[in-house]
Amino acid sequence: MSLTGRPRRRAWLARVLAALAVATLTGALAAAGVLASRTRPAPLDVRYRPVGCLRRGPALAYRGGPRRKVVALSFDDGPWPDTPAFVAMLEAQRVSATFFMIGEQVSASYRATLRRELRDGDALGDHTYTHPDLVSGGGVYGQLERTILAIRGLTGYTPCVFRPPYGDYDRSVLDTARSLGLATILWNVDPSDWAQPGVSTIEGRVLAQVQPGSIVLSHDGGGPRGETLAAYPHIIRALRARGYRFETVPALLGFHTLYRRCARDCEGEGAPGPLPPGSIVCSDTIGICA
Repeated sequence: MSLTGRPRRRAWLARVLAALAVATLTGALAAAGVLASRTRPAPLDVRYRPVGCLRRGPALAYRGGPRRKVVALSFDDGPWPDTPAFVAMLEAQRVSATFFMIGEQVSASYRATLRRELRDGDALGDHTYTHPDLVSGGGVYGQLERTILAIRGLTGYTPCVFRPPYGDYDRSVLDTARSLGLATILWNVDPSDWAQPGVSTIEGRVLAQVQPGSIVLSHDGGGPRGETLAAYPHIIRALRARGYRFETVPALLGFHTLYRRCARDCEGEGAPGPLPPGSIVCSDTIGICA
């Protein structure tokens, strides 16, 4: 072999070894359940059921996300008789949102609605069991854990985000939430829609306050929410015209969504593959999905 041929052979061998290393790493990730956009799409008859999300970062209160043209819509105080109409509105607008729910209201009558939310890509959040002021009322662990159990028992989904009622929290609340796998979520856009100020007022307040990475607070429960429901189609269209996209709160903050592979119909709540980049498919060997 000529001297010029040896470097070429070494370069070719290096490329082969690099390709084998990449293949080995990809196989390890697949075995661990981590899906990325470059992995092979699942067969069309394979579906995945969302079972939770995985928080990241320190115990702090998030008021917004990274400064990119993405907005997270969130709705508090459900589930409520108006909630199915909010879900239908979001479906019509092709937007996913986050629903922070009161545990004592998470009853079997809302099972289909909550599963519909999960099928649509919405996230479910913890808003305590009875909506107390956690700083003055105490009992933080029980308020959060009972709501987690109520949501999981009805839907099979374990939330990783929590919103304190009235936005009232202290270090103890933050640490307790984190011990339960929950990130504490506040907001930086508040139209005070709970006061029913009128559809145009709600629209104007949201559009005036939104900035890149905003978390928007509104309500689907706790009272008549027709004004809020009527305001959001215009809000969504106006923000899209400004170049904004919409994500759930966990997605905005870079948290991972957890899925399980399930039967063909997934009881009407499964999502077909491929899943979004960063998703984690749980298996019996993935302890974080237990």
